[in-house]
Amino acid sequence: MMRRLPETGLVVVLSLMLAAGIAGAAIALGLAGLEGASAQPVREYTLDIVPTDIDYGGGNVWHAWTYKLADQPRGSVPGPTLTVTVGEKLRVRVRNRHNLVHSFHTHLTHYALESDGSQLNVITGQGAGAMIPPGGEYVYEFEPTEPGIYYYHCHSADGGLTISQHIRQGLYGAIIVRAKDEPPMRDEVIFMSEVGHETEGQVPPFIMNGLGLPGGEHRLEEVFHQQGMAGVEAQLGKTVPVLRARVGEPIRLHVINIGDVIHSFHIHHASHVSEGVLQGRPWPANVVPLVPGAADTLRVVFTEPGLWLFHCHVVSHADAGMIGLFMVEPAPPTR
Repeated sequence: MMRRLPETGLVVVLSLMLAAGIAGAAIALGLAGLEGASAQPVREYTLDIVPTDIDYGGGNVWHAWTYKLADQPRGSVPGPTLTVTVGEKLRVRVRNRHNLVHSFHTHLTHYALESDGSQLNVITGQGAGAMIPPGGEYVYEFEPTEPGIYYYHCHSADGGLTISQHIRQGLYGAIIVRAKDEPPMRDEVIFMSEVGHETEGQVPPFIMNGLGLPGGEHRLEEVFHQQGMAGVEAQLGKTVPVLRARVGEPIRLHVINIGDVIHSFHIHHASHVSEGVLQGRPWPANVVPLVPGAADTLRVVFTEPGLWLFHCHVVSHADAGMIGLFMVEPAPPTR
């Protein structure tokens, strides 16, 4: 017995070591599987900052500065709408193809200073490249945690200008953060602002989504009397922004005042149910008040087909150009 005990002990030790090795390998494989399963998805965009002319016709041109997706031929006002889901990382590469320093500053929260896109990047030396020189590029990263409507804009004041001038020149766009497992719904964005400073001729002083028709609804009526419906149609998408809808179709409409003065928003016919500010209640009198920088998300459903106006209800702003149209078609036939 005394001779066999060491052998037995050795067998036990070897057995324990083998079991531990197998268990360790299993744990390692399990952890590797968990790591692979929990890898954070990344939503990536590449934006270029480029000059873009917005031609209102008749020699009236706004020489705007714009963001555009890298694979698109030209920029737009507002810039591309970026979408991301809570839990994803948002990574945005911005390339400056303009002759001034520009940046990409968002109204998201809880990101590193290196992705701020403001003068503090230069002052602190943390992410100084976030203020992008002409010909340069920079990558900004965010991890949104709260669903809702946000936006981005330039935060530079290069060229002897102000930050507000860089913004009003067209350097802004929306960020929609979706909740996980959010049911699909159509999103539309409307930015309200004043026009930028680099212009030729007579351009609208107040704009929605980069467009405006001086004289507002009254001018559109004059065009109809002079040129008929063809003349009105020629203004759609040229000086008057147009959104399409169907009767009964719910639309999540994000309205943002990116300008420096108070605007308000009103759609004819539709109820203005506020998903953001009023948490599911309609705005009194169906008018959304928007101080500079404010935003809200509306749930809009049309119950009748037709051409329905939307406009700033600071009525002098509508008279100066701040009008648009919803083209609402009948609901599709049921089978």
